[in-house]
Amino acid sequence: MAVWFGLALVFLVAILIVTAHHHLDHELRLEKWDRTHPKFPGWSLHGSYTDAEVQDILGELLQVWIWVGLPSLGLAIGAGFLLANRSIRPVRLINRALAEKTPDTLKSGIPIPERDPVLAELVGQINSLLLRVGDAYDEMAAYSSRVAHELRTPLTLLRMRIEYSAADVPPELSEELQEELSRLSKFVDRSLLAARAEAGRLETRNQQVGLSDVLDDLREPYEILALQARLPFEWNVSPGMRVFSDEDYLLQILHNLLGNVCRYGAGLARLRARVAGTRAVFCLSNTYAAGSRATSGLGIGLRLVRALANGIPGHRFAVRDNGRVFAVRLTWIPST
Repeated sequence: MAVWFGLALVFLVAILIVTAHHHLDHELRLEKWDRTHPKFPGWSLHGSYTDAEVQDILGELLQVWIWVGLPSLGLAIGAGFLLANRSIRPVRLINRALAEKTPDTLKSGIPIPERDPVLAELVGQINSLLLRVGDAYDEMAAYSSRVAHELRTPLTLLRMRIEYSAADVPPELSEELQEELSRLSKFVDRSLLAARAEAGRLETRNQQVGLSDVLDDLREPYEILALQARLPFEWNVSPGMRVFSDEDYLLQILHNLLGNVCRYGAGLARLRARVAGTRAVFCLSNTYAAGSRATSGLGIGLRLVRALANGIPGHRFAVRDNGRVFAVRLTWIPST
């Protein structure tokens, strides 16, 4: 907008300068004037200029126009920038408010930055949409929790019956059934934990945790898994990093993320943990095969990680997925 404003001003001033230049050149070169002075009737004035004089007059006039025009152009561009910034400031505030939204704050909406009728109507529509999304999200979380609760008891009873009837069931079938039931039980437990975290009912016991030490303990087993999967793994952890977190949930987050990398990665995986200013930052990225998205296991696992990370005070979790590279970023913000 500022550039357009400046270009429009330059175009207008250029038209005025060219018009005035040609008109003055015509007057000085072609128009011959001979008239009496109004105060002194006896005087006779006669105008005539050589080409050199005309060029000198026009040159001085153009120089004055340039000296006046350049500062005016700078002021116009500055005013254009101020006008543009003021015009898009409400949009920036809306974008910032939307970026800070979490599942538990969807229904609270976003504030109206200004009393502009158009913006007020736009924000009203966005808040209505956020309210509907929040209601749908709450219904989905409640449904997931109910389903998980309903499945937990039958699965437990079924495992017990298989254990009691182990003598009547072939060993191979019994082992296979136990594995499947164990997998389903873990899925149910994760669903319940994710639903509880998303509803804001996660009970945490935060304390100082040596992040570097935890990652050092996890390095060897996951490097072995990556080696078995023929997955190159870059591991770079700064020493002495400590964060304020719940150690049990932190381990669950790290196990889920690292397990998905070793299980579904198809290219180079990178792990970075470092201190950035007053914050500790954990980054993990890997490439996955183009068709493995549907079966990559990033459903409840990623949902659980996001719910746990956002449910622990002082944690910020972000995901980036461009269809080929999957990257996560976990940041610990120190309490003030």
